[in-house]
Amino acid sequence: MFKKKFDKIFLFLIYWLLILFDLLITCFASNAQERSYSFSLKDCINYTIANNINKEIYQNDSRAAEEKIKQSKAAFLPTVSASANVDYNIKLQTSIIPAGTFSATETKLQMGNKVNSGAYIQADQTIFDQSSFLSIISSKLNKDISDLNLKQEVEALMYNTATSYCNVLTYKEKNKLLQIRKEQYQQLLSIAELRYEQCVQKKSEFDKASVSLNNAIAEIELNEQNYQLSINKLKYAMGMSWQSVLVINDSLENLRNTINIDLSSITEIDTTNYTAYLIDKKNTEIKQLEIEKKRSAFLPTVSVYGKYGGNSYGSQFTNTFNSIYDYSSLGLKINVPIYSGLKKSSELKQSKIEAKNQALTQKLNITTYNLNVKNEQVKLYSSYTSVIKNKQNLDLAKEVIKASLLDYQTGNGNLSNFLNDDYAYKEAQNNYITSLIDFLNSQLSYEKAKGTLISYLNNIK
Repeated sequence: MFKKKFDKIFLFLIYWLLILFDLLITCFASNAQERSYSFSLKDCINYTIANNINKEIYQNDSRAAEEKIKQSKAAFLPTVSASANVDYNIKLQTSIIPAGTFSATETKLQMGNKVNSGAYIQADQTIFDQSSFLSIISSKLNKDISDLNLKQEVEALMYNTATSYCNVLTYKEKNKLLQIRKEQYQQLLSIAELRYEQCVQKKSEFDKASVSLNNAIAEIELNEQNYQLSINKLKYAMGMSWQSVLVINDSLENLRNTINIDLSSITEIDTTNYTAYLIDKKNTEIKQLEIEKKRSAFLPTVSVYGKYGGNSYGSQFTNTFNSIYDYSSLGLKINVPIYSGLKKSSELKQSKIEAKNQALTQKLNITTYNLNVKNEQVKLYSSYTSVIKNKQNLDLAKEVIKASLLDYQTGNGNLSNFLNDDYAYKEAQNNYITSLIDFLNSQLSYEKAKGTLISYLNNIK
């Protein structure tokens, strides 16, 4: 009786342990799987900003620059230091008093105690140091440059993500067209096979349909490979794990519809919002500030200090601290540079030369920025007109292929004529997709050249 009850309890425990084990395995497997994402362009950009490691690196640089400001300001804050010492004089120094001072012969004396000790605390406060004051200003400019570098990196990340996203859409769009063409060729092959069996069509026509279908299948496989490569490139730009599943829930045509372009507005060139221009401007200010810092090296520095301490003496260590003699003092320190072997003069001349080169570089870069904007304007206008023309040509080729297909299905045309028209239609499709992706990339490059890429992408729906 007892054995039967024990067996039931044992089987009951085994049953629930198996269920618990199965639940644990299921939870572990679900956690081990990478997440799946279905993203639009806006989602991809937001993910990039939140997860790309490069942005974090530039953020750390900005934080380090902020700490540099605090370090520079510390030169005008009071500093406090303390010191203590214990000296055991193994053999006291001998002093000699010349003959005739106190006696006819010289006198030898050993002055001092075997053990000397002392301690003090001192506070220093800088009153005037022009070089340190200019260092504070310089560190603030470096902080501004770090923030601009961060903004520039964000622009680069957003641009790389957007261009990679457009490339993915290109292969996605081509896959749709290839799938339609594949289904169309399958229908043609069925018609050609039936006509060949009925002896109303040559075998060569049937072979042409088979070759066209095989070519379409091969193109689909190649396009799928290119699509996966473009997805991997997009993941890298976003900072996403390779194992994650990324699905793009958009199309080239939808993305184009979100872009509103007014060609009449791209007449004026303004590079003041361009991040690289702002960085050049800050670097020019820093170079001018370096000249002032080198000049300030010829000025004196002024500081005050307060000191409090005590000394004690003894013949042995045990009685050294029986009597402590304290002292205190206040002081003013002025350090006046007089001659440095022409070192400071040479440093000043070097700073002037570097500032002049920076000013020339900034002037040259402004010309380059303006040229880039103008070139991007030309490319944008050209790509836009190409999209319009290729869209019109695609619509015309679509009408032609519809008529050609109808003629072949009704027996009024042959397969060769249809394949020729289909080739022209295929070329029109490729030309339109190519011009559309060129237009989208030109729009991105134009906004980047103007320095308005971030606001432009943030406004995309």
